Amino acid sequence: MHGAHARTQKTVHSATEHIKFYDMKNLNINGLAVKDSDNGKIPLLFVHAFPLSLKMWENQVSTFGTDYRVVTYDIRGLGKSSQNDNQFMMETYADDLINLINVLKLEKVNAAGLSMGGYIIQRALLKNPELFKTVILADTRLERDSNDGLSSRATAIQRIKTGKRQEFLETFTKNLVSSENFKNKELMSKIYSIIEDNNDEGICGALLALATRSDNVGAFKNCNMPALVIVGEHDVLTPIEAGIKIKEEFRNSEMHVIKDSGHLSNMENPVEFNRSLKGFLEKHNE
Repeated sequence: MHGAHARTQKTVHSATEHIKFYDMKNLNINGLAVKDSDNGKIPLLFVHAFPLSLKMWENQVSTFGTDYRVVTYDIRGLGKSSQNDNQFMMETYADDLINLINVLKLEKVNAAGLSMGGYIIQRALLKNPELFKTVILADTRLERDSNDGLSSRATAIQRIKTGKRQEFLETFTKNLVSSENFKNKELMSKIYSIIEDNNDEGICGALLALATRSDNVGAFKNCNMPALVIVGEHDVLTPIEAGIKIKEEFRNSEMHVIKDSGHLSNMENPVEFNRSLKGFLEKHNE
């Protein structure tokens, strides 16, 4: 990852200094662990995937953290965010995002979410569209879970609660990246280390929230919000077809397919992911 990380910085960002996680302010907002570059620039907020944490955005923080006010956070129950009773609904996650934006007094946010992060942004956008300037929906979908999908969520929770967490994660992580990137020991070690920081209760709470998300097919037909749709070329969890549906919903949108990547396109091919994001942001934040 170090070589790819360095190449990303040279390709996408011309500055000699790059912000790191340890350069950012650590905040606690209603129990959420938040990192904020707090530089007074245009806000760019990242919302992470299941079952990871804000650490998955390390490359993007480094790349965009000097040109934008980068904010990222651990979704409730994951990372270092508080858990309460671990019974979350997608509405909880959306309200957390809205509250975070309001507390930080961010105006017209560029919000990027991958997978579960994309679901959270969609719901928050429907509830409070005035908070957002653009949305970046990566490796996500409009539809809620099918009946089979709901059954799979229930099976996953049951596995984790009966001591079979490792069995669930071994199966699930194979779908997080392309088959080729699954052989990348350094990348997979990083993904595993992020997931290992999350406890069983938080992961189960997130699974419950994913199962309670709304069906957003048709919800954005009248939305003129600039949207960037990103999908990994080999994403099996939210394939290219799912991205096309989002592209067709948002009138003012563009779609980029990230080569040589699966579901975690920002980690698998950060150079191309960041290049797509950079071009989109420059176009809509002049």
